[in-house]
Parts: sequence; structure tokens; C-alpha cells
Amino acid sequence: MSIGLKIKKIRVDLGLSVKTLSSQIRSSRSYLTLIENGNRPLPKRLVEKVAKALKLPKKTVYEWYLEQEFKKMGFTDKRSLQLIQKFLRESV
Repeated sequence: MSIGLKIKKIRVDLGLSVKTLSSQIRSSRSYLTLIENGNRPLPKRLVEKVAKALKLPKKTVYEWYLEQEFKKMGFTDKRSLQLIQKFLRESV
């Protein structure tokens, strides 16, 4: 599941509108919608704001962000992503 879909699912589960979440993270509604629909990556500058607004540990959203970045670099196979996640868990 993409980072955008994860954000959207949790936002919906918390009963937050796009308008409310975008206001909390200080972003436009249209930009948040682009992120949720997978048309824009989540920028690093929003990671902590998203974590706080969705009541998630920062570490969780940073892991999503890093997974997104590794996929952009071509690490798309499941085994590579599992190794990266294991490394991240052990290094924090």
C-alpha cells in the first residue's frame, strides 16, 4: 500500500476531512489529495506534521517516507524492502 493510501485510510478512520488534515499539516487540500492519490510523494517536511495530526509515532511515518524514497530509487522487490525496514527498526 502506498504512503498516500496509508495516510488516507487513517485520516478516514479518524473521521478527518481532507480540509481538516490539510489545515493541521499546513498544506493545501489539493496537494494533500495529490499525495493521497499517489500523484505526489510525501515531502520530508510534512512527515512529522502528518504523524502528529494522525496521532502516529514519528518513526512510523518516517519508515513510510523512507520506503517511498527507496522505491523511487528502484528498490521495489519485497525482500529489499524487508531488509531496509529491518535495518531501520534496528537503527532507531
